[in-house]
Amino acid sequence: MVPQTAKRERSNQELVDGLRAGDAWARDALFDRYAALVERTLRRILGRELHVDLADLIHDCFVQTLDSLKRLREADALPGWIRSIAVHVAYKSIRARRARSWLLFWEPAAIPDVPAGEADPEVRDAYMRTYAVLDRLGADDRIAFVLRHVEGLELEELATACSVSLSTIKRRLARAEQRFATIATRDPVLREWLEGGKRWTR
Repeated sequence: MVPQTAKRERSNQELVDGLRAGDAWARDALFDRYAALVERTLRRILGRELHVDLADLIHDCFVQTLDSLKRLREADALPGWIRSIAVHVAYKSIRARRARSWLLFWEPAAIPDVPAGEADPEVRDAYMRTYAVLDRLGADDRIAFVLRHVEGLELEELATACSVSLSTIKRRLARAEQRFATIATRDPVLREWLEGGKRWTR
């Protein structure tokens, strides 16, 4: 038996050309390639309490991506384009449904997703207290925090995802960091974590 040859992955240019031509394969490939990015972005921004069906939000992201392709100038910018749409969808969800998002002000590699049920009680307590702090941040600030400190985006990527200038995102991030730190240090548990350099483990 002759082994089957693995399918060649289409380039972003081929994918965009196929989408603009209305090819069914291109729509399927778009979802297969970027669904994980969209879902991760939405989950990390919206946090532990999704007040809407996540599948609906993911669907909205891809619908908006298809509708806005005519404004995409470079095919290689497609991943960032899709991420920026996911950010916009999450922002609307936060504002419309008062959804909560979460973040810890530490390096991205040290921050797991929401802790599992068997996580250390100290870790779970720190998460709960952190949520209470983040509930007091505005949608713009929460999004900037998540994308910078959880998703680990560089400042240029963060500005693109939030559809603002580099100078604007720097000011927004600095404001959010200061606000978070000011509130968190009033909590004895979070203050200990911040000052002691503790890390969450699963």
